[in-house]
Amino acid sequence: MRPPALTQFRTLAAEAVLDAVRRRVVAAIAVVSLLSLMLVDTCTTCSGGEVVVNGEVREMTAIAGWTGAVTFAVLGLWSIVLAGVLASEHLAQTLADGTATLALARPVGRGTFAFARLAGSLVIAFATGAVLLGATALFLEARSGLPTGPALAAAAHCAVGAVTIAALAMTTSLYLPRIATVLLVFVATGAITLANLIAMFRDAPGGLMGAIDRFGPPLATSILVALSPWIDQVQIPGSPLEIAIRQGGWAVAGIALLWAAFSRMEIQD
Repeated sequence: MRPPALTQFRTLAAEAVLDAVRRRVVAAIAVVSLLSLMLVDTCTTCSGGEVVVNGEVREMTAIAGWTGAVTFAVLGLWSIVLAGVLASEHLAQTLADGTATLALARPVGRGTFAFARLAGSLVIAFATGAVLLGATALFLEARSGLPTGPALAAAAHCAVGAVTIAALAMTTSLYLPRIATVLLVFVATGAITLANLIAMFRDAPGGLMGAIDRFGPPLATSILVALSPWIDQVQIPGSPLEIAIRQGGWAVAGIALLWAAFSRMEIQD
C-alpha cells in the first residue's frame, strides 16, 4: 500500500534536514552568523552621541531608523543568499550519489522528493534567518526604540524571497555544476538588489536594471517597504500590495519550475 503523499513528504523532509545539518557548509554558516550577531551587537550599542551628515551635526537617534533598516536589510538579503547556497546541491547531490534513484524506486513521486529536498535546505536557512533577524530586531527595539512590527513583516518577505531563490537555485543545479550555481545565486541576488536600489533613487529607470526591478522578484524592495515606518524621505516605487503579490508569484513560479524540471529529467540508474 502506498503511503499518503503528506507522510512521504514528512519522512523525506526529515531526512533532508539531517543531510543538510551534516554538510560542512552549515558549520561555516554558523560561524558567520555568530560573527554577524557580534557585529550587530557592537553597532547597535553605539546608539548615542552625534555624527556629521553632509556637514550637519545630527544625533544618532535621529538616524537610527536608517541605520537599523540598512542593517536589517543586509542581513535579510544575506539570509536569502544562504538559502540559495544551501539549495544549490541539496537535490543535485542525491542524483550524483544515487540517493534519488533509491528513493524514487519506492512509490515516491518526483515532486514529493524534490519538494522535500527543498524544504530540508529551507529549514536550515529559515533557522539561520530567524536567529539573525530576530536578534537584530530585539537589539534595535531595545537600544534604538524601533518597533518590532515592521521587522516581523520584513522577515516574512525575506522568507518568501528565500523560497524563490532556493527553488531557482535548486532547479539550476540540475543543469549546472555547484560552483556555477552558487556564483549565479550571488550574481542574481546582487543584480536584483542593485536594480531595486536604483529604482528608489531614480524616476522610472530604464534598460536592463529597470526591467529587473519592474518584473523580477522584489527582494530588497519588499524588505524596505516593510521597514518604511523606520525610515523617511525615500520613495519606494510600487504599492505594498503589488510588491507582495509579485514576491509571492515568484515563489510559486520557482517551485513550479523546480517540479517541472525534475519531473522531466532523466535519472540514470
